[in-house]
Amino acid sequence: MLPQLGFAEIIVLSLLAIIVVGPKDLPKLMRKIGQFMHKIRSMGQEFKDAFDEMGAEDEIAEMRKEIAELRKMGSIEHLAGDIKSEMQDLNRDLRGAVGEGTSESNTQSSSDSGDGVDEPKRKEPSSGGA
Repeated sequence: MLPQLGFAEIIVLSLLAIIVVGPKDLPKLMRKIGQFMHKIRSMGQEFKDAFDEMGAEDEIAEMRKEIAELRKMGSIEHLAGDIKSEMQDLNRDLRGAVGEGTSESNTQSSSDSGDGVDEPKRKEPSSGGA
């Protein structure tokens, strides 16, 4: 609790308290100091709890706002339906693009075979003796 308070300092303070207050009233004084410290600690805890409660109320209010915003955006089923329709549109577009690409490659390959360029002929191994 008290920083830099060693054994020697505690003895000096105890002797000073005995001299100033007297040995007869010292136990009463110590009891009152203990009660005072208890009150200070309990007030500090109440203060901390009040701040924690205010923070929790703010978090709850913020969560309620977020829930209301989500309700305004629409239900989850509606969002899932939108996503599903978008995926179907994308799938159709991709299939159309792939279909166009394959038909163009087929058209190119058929036009390539008729362009008059002969493919190199393979040499057949000669069966004659060498």
